[in-house]
This record gives sequence, structure tokens and C-alpha cells, in this order.
Amino acid sequence: MFRYLYFLSGITLLFFGLLPEAEAQNIQDSTSTAFRLPVVCTLPKEVDETSGLIFWRGSLWTHNDSGGLPVIYRIDTLTGKVLQRVKLRNATNKDWEDITEDSSFIYVGDMGNNSGNRHDLCIYKVKKSDIPLTGNVSIASEKIAFSYPDYKGPVKNRKHNNFDGEALLSAGDSLYLFSKDWQDQQSRLYALPKISGTYVARLISEYNVSGLVTGADYNPGTGIVALVGYTRGNWIPFMMLLTKFKNHNFFSGNISRINMPNARAPQTEGIAFTKGNRVYFSSEGRNPIFKQTLYAFSIEESWLEKKAAVTSRESVFDINISPRKLKKKENTLYLTGFPQQAFDLQILGKNNRKIKEYHFTIKYITGKTRLRVTLPSLKCGSYMLQITANGTSSRHRFIKK
Repeated sequence: MFRYLYFLSGITLLFFGLLPEAEAQNIQDSTSTAFRLPVVCTLPKEVDETSGLIFWRGSLWTHNDSGGLPVIYRIDTLTGKVLQRVKLRNATNKDWEDITEDSSFIYVGDMGNNSGNRHDLCIYKVKKSDIPLTGNVSIASEKIAFSYPDYKGPVKNRKHNNFDGEALLSAGDSLYLFSKDWQDQQSRLYALPKISGTYVARLISEYNVSGLVTGADYNPGTGIVALVGYTRGNWIPFMMLLTKFKNHNFFSGNISRINMPNARAPQTEGIAFTKGNRVYFSSEGRNPIFKQTLYAFSIEESWLEKKAAVTSRESVFDINISPRKLKKKENTLYLTGFPQQAFDLQILGKNNRKIKEYHFTIKYITGKTRLRVTLPSLKCGSYMLQITANGTSSRHRFIKK
């Protein structure tokens, strides 16, 4: 039964108390809270572009990103001092973005792709047994080369693509990569085998993170996946906790978001679990004001709850739209997860040209409410639907065939 019906400047909004069962299954629980990030230490200049973290042998291990040496650094968890340097032979640091590990190997992702034009994405693999307990060393590396199944080709503008990758984790017999989508600020989850070779990554799912994901780690003991990143435009760091997922589809369960608006960390890059719910973050140095920094804290149980309190000052919302591909005579989109406050909706065309804009405030019933948007007349092509609330924007691509 329809509960509310609004007509606003050519846009029709129909509110439903309940969604059909098939659509309701695609709605994920996402909650948000705010947190002040505690500092451990400033990291040495040698790792000023720290871009990934793991915890192994009682220490943290990190690396620099684009243009750095092909070296992973062992650092002290209290002082940040570099304790050991391991150089990877047969490897080049074109744009190293994350690091992960399993019981036998360490994997380093050379998969940064700000330009959207790379064709040499890969993950370097090294044996833990080749790394001595102390002392600097050079060891052999293997390569896992890959491409994206949905990559359409080079983009014209830098940082205007959805094929950057900066977050990597290991689970079972596979590696999992979370994309950093500059264009729509979502993230897509891909899987790769751990065996050296050349592969097309397998796309599993996607989720609207409303930001840029830059690091990931998985604690199989607690069943928690942690993502770290920052919001494009205001650089506010955030962490997302993924729990109760099915198999290794990490976006299929509960999702909580922790914003850190007070952190002096303009570019959070690495995250690593130690024991239990203890985690470390790293952020790279950007200028004389913001130094490369290490942070540590324990995840609070309340952050994992399905109905955690929303205390963040930022607007965090998780829009899902359908269908993504409109047929020639279709002109209706369905939205869930839109903000419960005043918000703007824009339809954007080629080169972000604004086609239509709406300003309104809508109060709707509690529950899984669906919003129907009647679009203006559109030619065949690719478009963006942008929702902005309280200074935070969320973009979602759709296609008119």
C-alpha cells in the first residue's frame, strides 16, 4: 500500500512500507559512529608514504607507495623505528598500495591506478621462510598479474575512474581486492588465486562506501574485516567493519562505519589486526603539518552491533539504485538508503554536466522504504545520480540503453 505520494518539479516519489522480498534481500545494515583516533608515534621519513600494514613476528611491516624502493620495512610498534628492510628482487614499485599475508607468504599489491590507464597490475609474492629473523636482506619474488573483468579501457581524466585498487587481504586460498572508486565512491570486491600467473579477477559484489577505500585486513579468529579510507573532498578518515558475511562475500553481512573527523590524518592508508580486536592504522605524510603517523586502538563491541548509535557529525548514507541499466522506454529509478533529512538530487551527464537538479526535504516512515524517481527525458548513454546531504555526496552510475 502506498503511504505517501509527492510531486516535486517533475519528480515522482512513491513511498512503500515494505519492499518485495527479492529487493529487501539486497539491503544491508550500515551504521555510523564517531571516534577520536589515538596516536602511537610519528613514523620515520624513510616510510613517509606508508601505504599498507601487516602484523607479523611481533612487528608491523609496511612499504611506501608509488616510486618508492621495492622494499618492505619492519617497524617497531611503539616507536615506529625501522628494524629491518627486505628488498624484493624481480619487483618494481610502480604504485604499491597494500600488503597482506598468510601462514607461508607475504603479498604486496602493485595495483595503484589513479590514472585509470594501467595494464600492468600485479601482486608480488614472497616466502616468509626466506626472511631472516634480523638483518637487511634481498629475496626473490613471484608475480600474480591481473586485470579487471569490467575494465572498458583508458579514461581521459586522472582520478576519474573506478579501477584504482588500494586494499588487499588474504582469506583461505584466495586474495581479495577492494576497489577505490574515484568516480562513484563505491567499492567493488574482486577475488584472485594465490598462485603465480596471469588472471582476470573475479567480481563478487559492490557496495556504496561513500568514500575512498585505501586499506583492508581480515581477522579470521573474530570474523571481522576492517576497511580504512577517507572521504573525498574533506579527507575525513573512516573505518568500516564487515561482519556476519556469507563465505567470502564480505559485503553480504553487517556493515558499520566509524568516522574520525578529529584525526590529523589526511590520507589513512594501512590497517592491520594484531590480537583480538586490536588494530593499527597508518597515514602517510602530506606536508610539514601532517606527518606520517601510526595509530592504535581496540575495536569496541558496540561498533559491531547491528543498531549502533549514529553520533557522527557527517552525513553517511548508503544509496542503492535499480535498475542500473534502463531500457529505451524506461524512465524510472528506485532508490533505497537515501538520507532522512534535507537533500539534493542531481542528474549528471557527460563531463559531469548537470541535467536536472532538485532540492527537497522528505520525511518518511520507518523501515525499508523505497523511493521512485521519474527521470527527465534522457538519450542513450551513461549518467550519474548524485545525492548530497549535509555536505556529503554520493554518486551512482546508471545507463540508458
